[in-house]
Amino acid sequence: MVAPSSLARPQFARHVPPTATPLRWQEWQAGLHPAQDAVAQFRRALASYLDVSDCALAASGRTALFLLLRTLCDRPALHGRTEVILPAYTCPSVAKVVLDAGLTPRLVDIDPYTHAYVDGGPAANAGPATLALLCVHPYGLALPVNEAMAVARAVGAVVVEDAAQALGARYAGRAVGTHGDFGLFSLGPGKPLSTGGGGVVCARDATHAAALARTWQRLAQPGVAATGWALARLGLFSLAFHPAGWWLASKAGAHKVGDHEASWGYALRGLTASQAAVGLRLLPSLDAINAARRARAQAWLEQLQGLPGVIWPPAQGVDGEAVYLRLPLVLQDVERADGLQARLAAAGIGAGRMYRRTLDEIFPALRGAAYPGATQVARGLLTLPTNHYVDSRDIRRGAAILRQALADM
Repeated sequence: MVAPSSLARPQFARHVPPTATPLRWQEWQAGLHPAQDAVAQFRRALASYLDVSDCALAASGRTALFLLLRTLCDRPALHGRTEVILPAYTCPSVAKVVLDAGLTPRLVDIDPYTHAYVDGGPAANAGPATLALLCVHPYGLALPVNEAMAVARAVGAVVVEDAAQALGARYAGRAVGTHGDFGLFSLGPGKPLSTGGGGVVCARDATHAAALARTWQRLAQPGVAATGWALARLGLFSLAFHPAGWWLASKAGAHKVGDHEASWGYALRGLTASQAAVGLRLLPSLDAINAARRARAQAWLEQLQGLPGVIWPPAQGVDGEAVYLRLPLVLQDVERADGLQARLAAAGIGAGRMYRRTLDEIFPALRGAAYPGATQVARGLLTLPTNHYVDSRDIRRGAAILRQALADM
């Protein structure tokens, strides 16, 4: 048997991050010298890319979600509704925003084989108090929202597609985020298109778009300090998510930042012109970047074919086109995930563990039911990197480490 250390190599100089977005000098230059109407240009470009009438931009995805929920609460047809249906396993900041908006998260279990709601889960939890059903496209997967749409129509609620990790993914020929009533996207660090921070909301029809516009008219616009901080964040994240910087960043705990409530905050202001200019330069390259991510995900899958004890990501079939921001594996033996992550890290490959607890474990007020599928994902999820820093040698070496480690455990 080969010792684990023989497949690992100390990687101070090169440690592949779990996720990253390409950022060239051209994008930096655009951010340093943005056009006065850069935000409006970026908004129109995104609307064209998504094939929707308009988009609304904010300082972060969390800001965008908060403003969207405020918009929904102001709609006369939705007055008095106080519940938002959420997956029991998703980014904890989503639940915090729902609570901040004075609403009640209603959790529904997910299927670890599909990462979508369990069959019948939304219908069993929706009712007259339901304001919205949130459908998540995690890790860049493209999941159907047909059931949620039918349930929402039956109870008079709306569907919000959380495509924060899936900008550019498509389902049935249309961009994810445009099948429901509203789509939510993130421009944060490591997302498919990253400006170092930012959020996007799009609306399915003109009535919804007009409601968003009324809310966004009251949104504070960023000043000089916010613009400077946005560029500084972009620079810091670019360094941290570089193979030469990720080793140090992970040693400092950067891979666990999302686990802490201190990182769930958000400012109620718009996107800066500098960030919009960066996004405007990156957007034409998004499909090519995502195609390369898909190719790397496929290479991982080919190398790991037949690996035992793993629940694979759902096949996207002819209807779905994932972007695979990360390649998710769920281990059936949940005790193995941390050990596998450590072995890959020792070899300079930044596998992720994402959120390690279900929402009811993080927010005690939400406890009261069992969520076995969500718990299995929280305990056993391991995501493999598909970003532009990953090469074929990383994939072959990582696959060998996973095979050996699972044989040893």
